[in-house]
Amino acid sequence: MASTPVKWIYILEMDFRFNISKYLPKGWNTSYAYLDARGKPRMQIHANGDLVVLAGYAWDGCTPKYAFYDLLIGTPDGAPHPKTKKPKTYYASLVHDVLYQFLDINPEVGKAQADKIFFELLARDDFALRRVYFYAVSWFGGLGHRFTRWKRKYNGRREQLPSVAKVWLYFILACKSAANLPIFKELSHV
Repeated sequence: MASTPVKWIYILEMDFRFNISKYLPKGWNTSYAYLDARGKPRMQIHANGDLVVLAGYAWDGCTPKYAFYDLLIGTPDGAPHPKTKKPKTYYASLVHDVLYQFLDINPEVGKAQADKIFFELLARDDFALRRVYFYAVSWFGGLGHRFTRWKRKYNGRREQLPSVAKVWLYFILACKSAANLPIFKELSHV
């Protein structure tokens, strides 16, 4: 038997943003970054409900999949979407994977919500077998999550992101401080 020549099937080329506000608790007004075990940010959930999966995130699409004599056997990712040219399950499996990765440190978005978001993205991308895939992750996703967590030793964490108002305040204060530097005082007299 052969193994896959790459560790992951997909690597996200640019940030992916999808609003999940209807799945968040009422009154959600905080932004968090979710970091993997090495401290690399992988996902953000913003105060407006936007979930952002950050570029560079890698995953295997819909699973399970196994390599057998250079063939990939397992759950198909579907036909290419006419607009994106990516498999129709591409974004659904991306978001589902990252949400499952951080299930243990993200009490606001549990397994049931992650599965519903998966279904919503499958429907958005017009995947014909969305109900079959949804029931599969609903029934078996928890087992896969526990096994993957044990195998990969996920120990991620989340950190609160500063609000936009705080970022602007820091920027304004930094500009004021910079304006008092000697080089800027010299330039103001020119």
